[in-house]
Amino acid sequence: MKNIFTILKSYIVLLYLLSIFSLVVSFSILTSCSKDSDQDFIVPNTGYNWPLQERLYWPTDGWELASLEDHNIDPMKMDLADQFAENDPLTRALLVVKDGYLVFEHYYGDGGKEQSTNLWSVTKSFGSALIGMLMDQQTISSTYQLMSELMPSYPEFNDITLYHVLTHTTGLSWAESGPLWIDWIFSDDWVASALARGQNTQAGKKFYYSSGNSHFLTSLVYYITNESPGKIAKEHLFDPLGIPFDTLTQPIIYNSWNEYLEPLSQTWRQDPKGIETASFGLYLTARDMAKFGFLYLNRGKWDNQIILSEDWVRTSTKDQITNIYGRYSYGYQWFITLVGGHPAFLASGFGGQIIGIVPSLDLVVVLKYEAENPVHPESGTEHDDMHLFELVVESVSK
Repeated sequence: MKNIFTILKSYIVLLYLLSIFSLVVSFSILTSCSKDSDQDFIVPNTGYNWPLQERLYWPTDGWELASLEDHNIDPMKMDLADQFAENDPLTRALLVVKDGYLVFEHYYGDGGKEQSTNLWSVTKSFGSALIGMLMDQQTISSTYQLMSELMPSYPEFNDITLYHVLTHTTGLSWAESGPLWIDWIFSDDWVASALARGQNTQAGKKFYYSSGNSHFLTSLVYYITNESPGKIAKEHLFDPLGIPFDTLTQPIIYNSWNEYLEPLSQTWRQDPKGIETASFGLYLTARDMAKFGFLYLNRGKWDNQIILSEDWVRTSTKDQITNIYGRYSYGYQWFITLVGGHPAFLASGFGGQIIGIVPSLDLVVVLKYEAENPVHPESGTEHDDMHLFELVVESVSK
């Protein structure tokens, strides 16, 4: 058994040394928490230019289709985006929602309309939404509460606040790949295992992307409500949006990495304690991803319901941390950037999974790439997720 486990660990380490989570591999530097001048901010002081039109329908029961031309999208420019996606053998789906209508939907390779795949780090933005729900209910009073007060079983949080967790500024000593990452995955308590590594810097001093940070979020949801984050998500997020979803009745115990890579459908993986994994492991279709983006585009409103408060949506998608990775800011588990000159926010995951929202264009873009054997996108190559996003945005008539 020891030999089998050793081989398993070696195989996993090799896999993750070759291909790691999407944005972490290419941008593995520590970045200062910078808010030095207005020029650092991507979102204007007045905020995003949010769409104000009333929706004629809501896609709870399914998306209504419309033509590109009827929604000011240049078909020839959109064809360039389609061709770029087609030329990448790893592309699986490209969806465009404009003005609330599904105006473009194409699946590539093994992709399909009903295919649920691992969203990888796109999952982090869903964890942020659950925290927003607890904030709206005043179950949590402030993002500046100490995590040690919110989760007193873990005094090792020290000076770390919920704000630090949401913005990856905990100072946590972390590695997103290699043996230390694998040790965390195979530990019995992911919170304790992450905290046992200590802090490289004082909380609030540096931005450092960490799956350990994100998993604190769903763990907090569980410990403060005594309910499964998946159950809360199903009742208060997925069901209202018309997203089919089933919680796992118990964690799946894996004996090999190949077993872990076996895709699930419309569910959410759990850690050994039965807590949904906030860093990765949510399985949804591309159309379902678009619904989540559309919820945020509408500032938390869905039909006649307020799923998330507008205040939470605005706060979590504005520049909390600036000047990271060359072109991004960071909110509460959302990346913020300029796309085609427009401020946008996006959930981004390993291999190129993206939910991109451009409020000023009333636009949601969903990208799916190969998720069972993902490959990190590279700028300037045929496998460039952000370039595809930009091609779509550029097709929208100003």
